[in-house]
Amino acid sequence: MTWILEVHSLVSEECPFCHKFLAGELMSKEEVDTAEALKEKDAFFKMGITIETGERVADHPEGFVTYRFAYKCGDCGKEWNKFSVREVGAPREYVEDEEEKTDYDSGREEEDAREEQYSSEG
Repeated sequence: MTWILEVHSLVSEECPFCHKFLAGELMSKEEVDTAEALKEKDAFFKMGITIETGERVADHPEGFVTYRFAYKCGDCGKEWNKFSVREVGAPREYVEDEEEKTDYDSGREEEDAREEQYSSEG
């Protein structure tokens, strides 16, 4: 689902083309699919994501909400996009530590093996 919010106002954005401060006008804000946004060239750079956070976003994009802000310079007229990424919480199965899960599973297998041994001895 994509929501588009039309907002036309001058913001404290510097134009990346003519470098005029306060010339950026916010044209729109829309929620975009995080996985799709990551496919764009230099997506992490455009989103301002650190490498550590970027790995988490790339591994579990469904745990994040991404917004694309479209700007237009009031001076030179050029347009550009910026992204904002916010974590909304990953489903529990993604949060679970894989090592912890493996330790639990191996402990459960050992317990099952002991139960089998005791039942066959009796």
